[in-house]
Amino acid sequence: MGLFTLVESDMAAVDGVLVETLTRSNRLVAEVADYLLQAGGKRLRPTLVLLSSRFGPRPQARAVRLVAAAVEMIHMATLVHDDIIDEATVRRGQAAVRQRFGNSVAVLAGDYLFARAFQLLAETSEPAIVGTAADIVYVMCSGEIAQNLALFQEVGEEEYRRRIEEKTAYFLGASCALGALAAGADPERVAALREYGRHLGMAFQVVDDVLDWRADPGRLGKPVGGDIQGGVYTLPLLYALQRQPWQAQLRQWLSSRPIPVEAVRAVLEESGALDAAMRYARREADQAASLARGLPDLPERQALEELAHFVVERDH
Repeated sequence: MGLFTLVESDMAAVDGVLVETLTRSNRLVAEVADYLLQAGGKRLRPTLVLLSSRFGPRPQARAVRLVAAAVEMIHMATLVHDDIIDEATVRRGQAAVRQRFGNSVAVLAGDYLFARAFQLLAETSEPAIVGTAADIVYVMCSGEIAQNLALFQEVGEEEYRRRIEEKTAYFLGASCALGALAAGADPERVAALREYGRHLGMAFQVVDDVLDWRADPGRLGKPVGGDIQGGVYTLPLLYALQRQPWQAQLRQWLSSRPIPVEAVRAVLEESGALDAAMRYARREADQAASLARGLPDLPERQALEELAHFVVERDH
């Protein structure tokens, strides 16, 4: 995708920070870190940091690269810990860290990633940056706790939106804000970029929830229908539960064990619930794109607008 070429050289420097930070440690930590780095990923959060930094006066500041590496490490840590909570066996197309190394090592690896991320953030000597990153972890944990308290329960659409804002959208919005802060952008610009990232994150998570049903498992990197099997009821299912004549049958299936995933998937398609969830995601993406158009006329502005459209068109 063309928009990533704008930050290609900077991303290479960020990858260098990641390798330097994570692989120069004791043998086990280095092995786990190398395993995570080899798994790849979209690098969406550091990309947002780098693109957003271009709207400040110091986009080449060392703090920008430190922040970009740190947000990716925080993201990696959350994935490692999420897989322990969910008892996941696959992540990004390969065995989850907990599956490969065991739960004890996975817990410690996640803790180590968090600690090293905040060491990098502390090197910026900017309290606003460290505070914003701390808020990311706090808000994500709050969302994860709320989700786990509601497993196998129907929740309202408002509660679902609050949950995905805490678990995903806040992090993407804060990544944009962190990039702008690290580059010395003014408060108004920081706020505008944060709001862009929040809407982008809402769209991103809803699309993820649709792909959980529609994607090719090989490209998705995890089993299709995994959320419902873990008791997480996402927007497509919540929409279908509001629609006749499918409500009663869905509730019966949801009370059975194991849940008949393929039967539920067929109903989500037939009822139009998956299409309705995608329409919601496109509205959020359109709002993000509109906010991007309000930024200064730079190539990065167009990249942010393209990114908003990309998140709803992706297939994994």
